[in-house]
Amino acid sequence: MLLLPQFKDLDCDTRSSEDFNRTWPQSQCQLAMAMYRRSSTHRSSGAVKSIDTTFDTQTTMKYMTQFLESLCESIPPSVVSAQTIGEARFVHIINEYQLQRISYWFMAPPAPVRDPMINRLQGSKTVWTLYLSTKLFQALRQDPCSVTTRGYIGWIDKFEQELRPDSNNKLSLNDAADHLLAQLELVYLSFVAVDTNSGYNLFQKTLPEFLRLVAVDPKLTVEHPNGSLVVSFPRTLGAHQHELKRFLVYDAATAFVLGVPPLVEYGYDGECDPTSHGFQWVHGVPIALVETISQVNSWRAGSRVAPLNDWRNLESRVLAWNPQPVVAGDEPTGNVARLAVEEGWRHVALIYIYMGMCGTSSHDPRVQASIRQIVRLGESIADLPIGLHMFIHYVVAGIGARSEKQRSFLREKLLSFKGARVWLFRGPELSRVLDHLWHGVGAGGAPVTWDDYVQSRCAVVPI
Repeated sequence: MLLLPQFKDLDCDTRSSEDFNRTWPQSQCQLAMAMYRRSSTHRSSGAVKSIDTTFDTQTTMKYMTQFLESLCESIPPSVVSAQTIGEARFVHIINEYQLQRISYWFMAPPAPVRDPMINRLQGSKTVWTLYLSTKLFQALRQDPCSVTTRGYIGWIDKFEQELRPDSNNKLSLNDAADHLLAQLELVYLSFVAVDTNSGYNLFQKTLPEFLRLVAVDPKLTVEHPNGSLVVSFPRTLGAHQHELKRFLVYDAATAFVLGVPPLVEYGYDGECDPTSHGFQWVHGVPIALVETISQVNSWRAGSRVAPLNDWRNLESRVLAWNPQPVVAGDEPTGNVARLAVEEGWRHVALIYIYMGMCGTSSHDPRVQASIRQIVRLGESIADLPIGLHMFIHYVVAGIGARSEKQRSFLREKLLSFKGARVWLFRGPELSRVLDHLWHGVGAGGAPVTWDDYVQSRCAVVPI
């Protein structure tokens, strides 16, 4: 049985990490919820108001209440503890972490998207990893190099070992789904708290659980012309299981940014349902363009099945894409900023098609036009919190940036992504990759290819 570790309070003078073998009780969660409800009206005028202006305060607070209710309900009544966290402290720890995570989201998701995501938090393993996340991020903010922080980071591997499938103990499908979601939370922690190499290695270990869950539902696979079964990207992204969607997004993102082959071979039978997932609300990336990026990943891995047999199929779809109307309770400037981020994703996808699939260099006029547009869009929202969702845009634009002015702007933006943890990747780390590219093959504004970028990534961030 995996025990939730009891971490000592992280005061400023804390420099040790002990007692990783305690749990916190159900009754205390219920008391914490009562306290949370009493204090929520006060928080809405303070901490919550400081959240990114793209959020509706009431919606965010309702989401937080539902999250804590789900969290508390998921802890078994039989759990007992010799050392408990005070009610107020519990509220502070969980609320602080979730407010931080939600404040980085593109916008608060609607109920049909939000509710399934909340329901999935009821798995016991997921709750434990979320609590580890809470304590780890708190420690990172206080002192990234402390003994306490290193202790929490060490628990990522310990949790992962406990979550590894046991061939002698067949899990139910619900338990397997809980395991996968907990593993993916650990993947996220490993990427942002350790390094890219550790995060990706941990992500590779989630593949067997993902394939097992997909194999249960025949609708999630499709037959290729050669007779082989592959995972249907649009159907899986539209599935009810949040953990399957999260795996797909992680697979698409790592293959795209790191230049590695995707872990899974996908089929693209039809189009993704733009309303069936939650990641556009979290990251601001339109789902149609996520699919396009995944299609280029698959092409680069060797797939030539339609529509991947002609890059023009992908280009025409990206050019024809239009943003979905969004109803939000904030100022018009918030909607304009969202549109800037989404339009930037169109140009990210176009650059990837031209450079990653067609093999053009960064000097291609179409590539340069998209880079200029990304820089303009980035400058237009540079002083807004929502600008952190331009992270991938800056990486892709940086690959083909020619002028020192563009490179300086993009380097500065990437170096600013130190505490904002929306994506798996770190801004300073990818900035070093671009510096290697700019001072190597791209010195003096010389043309570069996507493969040149991948070579720089391999040199600076080996996996």
